[in-house]
Amino acid sequence: MYGGKIDDAEDMAQLQSLVDKALTAEAFEEGFNLIGEVAGDATIGIALPAGTTKKDFTQWVTELPEREPPTYIGLPANAEKLLLVAEAEEMLKNLRTVMNVLDEGEHIMAEAVEV
Repeated sequence: MYGGKIDDAEDMAQLQSLVDKALTAEAFEEGFNLIGEVAGDATIGIALPAGTTKKDFTQWVTELPEREPPTYIGLPANAEKLLLVAEAEEMLKNLRTVMNVLDEGEHIMAEAVEV
């Protein structure tokens, strides 16, 4: 399930696209690709289990990857990397701010000692 706040039209359109892909009559057919994307020669996604028992679905769920690729929800494959880069840039900006404050404090302390 997707959880989160929908706060703009683009997010709503993305969610609607996911719902439209998953909630179709074709989802009841064997081998239905839940993600349904084709990139080059490869198909992105996962086929639903052929069986209909609880055991079939439980096994299917346990075989899902521990970390789903961002492509499963329509994001670019490098979305996680982009997020980490943005977080690193923010961290460096904050570090520069702290370093500037410390430098200013040292200058103030040096001036106070000189007086």
